[in-house]
Amino acid sequence: MKPFVFKQFGILQDKEVFRVGTDGVVLGALCNGEKVIHALEVGCGTGLISLMLAQRFPSVRLDALDINAKAVEIAGQNFSNSPFADRLNVIEINYNDFVSADKYDLIVSNPPYFESDSSKDLIARHQVLLSFQELICKSAVLISDSGILSVIIPSDDAES
Repeated sequence: MKPFVFKQFGILQDKEVFRVGTDGVVLGALCNGEKVIHALEVGCGTGLISLMLAQRFPSVRLDALDINAKAVEIAGQNFSNSPFADRLNVIEINYNDFVSADKYDLIVSNPPYFESDSSKDLIARHQVLLSFQELICKSAVLISDSGILSVIIPSDDAES
């Protein structure tokens, strides 16, 4: 699969990991990281959003989490191949199990929200292991007092 190329970095992709999509690109472009020192991406996949934030905001340090070992491997490669490698860290862990002494100024996630019978992207695309409520509650513990949680949530789920 050909890499998806951005201004200062490329994204290696794999058929086993949720690939670059419009939602992730838009979220990475809209996040405000001007006053952010330490950011967290939940469910990083290929590392797209972390890389976009690192490109846009040169002082941001980013931790990126994913439960999928293949995603962590690919994100790690993408991070290593970028000019921002020294500010990016990828960790294989379930967000519900993640613990940090540090608070984050920005937590960003393009969480799973599709409804489908396909088993291909079951964990990456569906709320199987992390519900919106769990994402928000866990983020409330990890975010700084002036921090921002930036997520994409379908309007149908916004009330829940």
